[in-house]
Amino acid sequence: MMPFAPALLASNLFLTVADNVPTYNMQPTCRAAIEMMGSQGRTLDSCMRSEAEARAEIVKHWPQVPQEEKSRCMQTALQGGSPSYVELLICLEMNRDSRTRAQQLKDEQAKAKLEQAKAKPQKPAAKP
Repeated sequence: MMPFAPALLASNLFLTVADNVPTYNMQPTCRAAIEMMGSQGRTLDSCMRSEAEARAEIVKHWPQVPQEEKSRCMQTALQGGSPSYVELLICLEMNRDSRTRAQQLKDEQAKAKLEQAKAKPQKPAAKP
């Protein structure tokens, strides 16, 4: 028997779960948000609509999100006991933007090094 089989099964289960957009019950979250903010024009319906729109946006981009970002953002969205698709979406967008900017900087540095190498005067070949 393989002693690692349970661990492999557990890790596969985690990946399978993390591969799907999480499903949250948004009514308690929206009710809590409205109670905390008072009645400042926000209703349960408008909150639920915002959360549904955020989830739809997440679903569109979920397959392209790196696994570590999914896990990190899902944990962030659950903090405080009231999960939120809006918070999950914001986290995913911030991670995407950070990753994009890091790649831009890397590309700019590589381009600068290449231009610098081209600008250096070539040493004449040694005479035999």
